[in-house]
Amino acid sequence: MSNKKCSIQYIFKFLEDPAHPSVGPHLKLLSCTGLWRSDVKSFVGRFKQILFYITITFFFSQYIKCCINFNADSLKLILQYAPFHMGILKSCFFQKHFGSWQNLIGYVSSVERSQQVKKDKKHDDIMTDYIRRNRRVSYFFWGLAFFSNFSIFTEPYQKNQVNENGTSVYLNIFDGYTPFSREPPGYYLSMCVQTVLGHIVSAYVVGWDTLVVSIMIFFAGQLKISRLYCSQSIDVDNPVKSHENIANCHRFHTTLIKYQKLFNSLISPVMFVYLIVISVNLGVCIIQIVEIHDDLATLVSSCLFVVACLIQLLLFYWYANEVTVESMFASYSVFESDWPASNKKLQKEIALLGLTTKKRLFFKAGPFSEMSLPTFIAILRASYSFYTLLNSTN
Repeated sequence: MSNKKCSIQYIFKFLEDPAHPSVGPHLKLLSCTGLWRSDVKSFVGRFKQILFYITITFFFSQYIKCCINFNADSLKLILQYAPFHMGILKSCFFQKHFGSWQNLIGYVSSVERSQQVKKDKKHDDIMTDYIRRNRRVSYFFWGLAFFSNFSIFTEPYQKNQVNENGTSVYLNIFDGYTPFSREPPGYYLSMCVQTVLGHIVSAYVVGWDTLVVSIMIFFAGQLKISRLYCSQSIDVDNPVKSHENIANCHRFHTTLIKYQKLFNSLISPVMFVYLIVISVNLGVCIIQIVEIHDDLATLVSSCLFVVACLIQLLLFYWYANEVTVESMFASYSVFESDWPASNKKLQKEIALLGLTTKKRLFFKAGPFSEMSLPTFIAILRASYSFYTLLNSTN
């Protein structure tokens, strides 16, 4: 038992990166998939890039086949496994804006390293708390994705060999182009390709999702540190030091807002598409669950997939909402400082600092929808409405 515990601790320690306190494990996962281009000139780096283009081509072939020769079953597969297909969009946008992602992650890591150097207990407590929460959420989601993938990729085999009008049916996970027959032995080769590329896309999804959630947790944690800076800004015995503290608080908070806007611009288009896709996907999955009869294995795997989608969506909206809530508390901490004992000039500067830190921060899914818990409830309602619409037309 102790050996097993030590091996797990070793794995977790291996995933950590001192250069990236918050996002180290996420960058290692993205580096394994080739999305984080740390070794692009090496043979392994080029192989990952080639594999990325092969994966993208395979999934795009499914969309082209569905458009040219419309097939209801192919469209159903796309809708059923829509979160996998979102991995294509997420990875493409990540590659397109890779320079901006590097800039953002560089800022996140540099801020945390500089705070660690100070050896301030209050800073360390806040940082330790939100990094620990980051790890719990990320590793839980990684484990959930692993078990969800296992149930998804084994489901077609459980439904194969079903005779309908004297013919055998062999189900697929994805309907992308493969140069193999749809019946054995070509079917199994095709399923092998689908499974490998499906796991790669799943790694894209998991890596992108947990990176985004971890950065949201970072912003919420840093807003708490901003509140700490503001509450400690006044030194009654040293007006010059107080002025420097106020200037540093202002600089820190405005820089935080700058990078929060950059982060929002990177995720907003993807989250808008995801908002539409997941609403439709949940409706389709619920209909399939309702139609399942006397098939416990399929029912369990379908329910697990729906739960995974809901948890995935909840993580985004929960931590986006947390950033919004923390931003609304930032300005209050200004007046927790010893400002009444300071001179009039410092009191004016404190008042201006309170106005500066009053800005409400939020994330948007596209140009219309704000990412918050009320929006999450609205998405669930929309999914149920879509389910009732589809169910009534059957």
